[in-house]
Amino acid sequence: MIASRRRPRDLPGSPVSRDLKAPRYHQVYVALRDWITGGRFAPGSRIPSEAELCVAFQVSRITVRRAIDELVGERLLVRRQGSGTFVPDRIPGQTVALDFREITTRVANLGRTTEVVDLKVEWLPADATTASALQIAPGARVHKSSRVRTRGRQRLGWVTTWLPEDIGKRLAGRELRRRTVLELIERAGISIDSAEQSIGASLAGIDAARALGVAVGVPLVRIERIVRDTESRPIERVEAFWRADCYEYRMRLRRERRGRLSGWIPD
Repeated sequence: MIASRRRPRDLPGSPVSRDLKAPRYHQVYVALRDWITGGRFAPGSRIPSEAELCVAFQVSRITVRRAIDELVGERLLVRRQGSGTFVPDRIPGQTVALDFREITTRVANLGRTTEVVDLKVEWLPADATTASALQIAPGARVHKSSRVRTRGRQRLGWVTTWLPEDIGKRLAGRELRRRTVLELIERAGISIDSAEQSIGASLAGIDAARALGVAVGVPLVRIERIVRDTESRPIERVEAFWRADCYEYRMRLRRERRGRLSGWIPD
């Protein structure tokens, strides 16, 4: 039986789709897996109860339990009798540090070689992840914009950005469909200094599958980026999902020798 209580406020998921060609348990599995690997559920933390997840996804407890079983089998979740289900203390992850000139060049190239469709702009309270990334109070007003990047008729990536209120106001009404947010920030006279970026593998959740026109569970490349100004203030959070079959990352390397040790470093 599907739960009908009010959906918990702190859960970012959406009800499973009956239109997507994927079992309901698999849609729940993909969403939970993305929350775990993406850091929405911190290592060592307890995830919402099965009853709360039933309400969030509008599915039966059997469906939720099967999704959790899959994640337990992959060691992405751990059941503790009498306490609940927890994220392990260690979740694999890797952060890639890039020179900001490389980041801006890549973003600018995307702006020139792709087109924007399905642009959506809104003002809303910052969730916990966005508040932490932008170093603002939870619930503070932020400018959120999402768009799908296409080349020809092919949907390549789904990109979402969050900006603090004062930065968002300076971009209001600007050419979000024609230029990247990064370009508009610089055109608004804001000096950008650095960024932190992580790149990892993900599976298409319900929203990403719908945006990119792919099946739920299809492999995607997930990019998370925090952009900072010259005073080290976070001014932009970016989350992007790119189709793995359309994404290629290239890096020029230089051979360096230190004493008897040698290795490759980014050039």
